[in-house]
Parts: sequence; C-alpha cells; structure tokens
Amino acid sequence: GDGAEEHGPPRRPKLLGAIARATRATKVTAVPTMARLAAIAIAALLGPGSAAVLRARSVEPHPPPEPVGEMPKPGTDGAFDTKQDACAACKFKATGSCAMYLTCRCYATNAYFGNVGLPEPSDRDNWRWACGDEGGDKYELCFKASE
Repeated sequence: GDGAEEHGPPRRPKLLGAIARATRATKVTAVPTMARLAAIAIAALLGPGSAAVLRARSVEPHPPPEPVGEMPKPGTDGAFDTKQDACAACKFKATGSCAMYLTCRCYATNAYFGNVGLPEPSDRDNWRWACGDEGGDKYELCFKASE
C-alpha cells in the first residue's frame, strides 16, 4: 500500500499495557484474562482518590425513624415475660430501624418447651420476637397490617 498501514499488533493505551504486564506477572490462571483485566482496571480507577471525591460531596445523613412505643424490659433470663412484651419490643425495634420499618412483620413465640423426664421449671414464659414466621408454626403474628 501507501505505507500508512501499521504492521504488528495494535498499540494499547499505557494503562492497559500495565494491566496486561501485571496480569502476566501474577501467573493467575484460574480467572479468565478479560475478568482479570476488568478487575485491575476497576481497582485502578477506584483508587484512593474516589474516597476523597465521595467525602467532598455534601451528603446529608438520614437519621433512622423514631421508634413507636416503649421498649419493654426483658426478664432476668433475657426473654420477655409475655407475648405482648415481645411484640412491643419487636414494634419498637422495627419502627426505629431504617432497614426494618417497611419490611418487618412482627411475630412472637414462647421458647419454653416441656421436656419429658425432667422437672418442670418455674419460668414457663420465655417469649421471643422475630420479623417473620420462618421459625415455624409456633410463631404467632403480633399485629394485623393495620395496627
């Protein structure tokens, strides 16, 4: 041709060349080359400078919502003495949490189960709460959706 064509492999930008050299130097073969290149490029782009950029933005902290009701005191064994107390504790914790206030449906269960062959304990009320009934059918819904 006219001499304008380059011969040999295409030239890479300096960053990609450095990434390729670093990748070859690590001798990691379990991860495909493109994935290694992408991970190194992202790490290079998100270096220490990005943290300063995030701090420089004036982001207002968003406080959690105010909890509803009062937090009941648990019994001496750490469990609540009544289902109502366990449900009130769930409501207090769930409504005061950014992560839980829209997703938690309060359930409570009595964690006391009698044991055959053992003397009966004096404390048979060991109420615990949870944000779902995944623990089984012994968990009872605390509040209807409108409460």
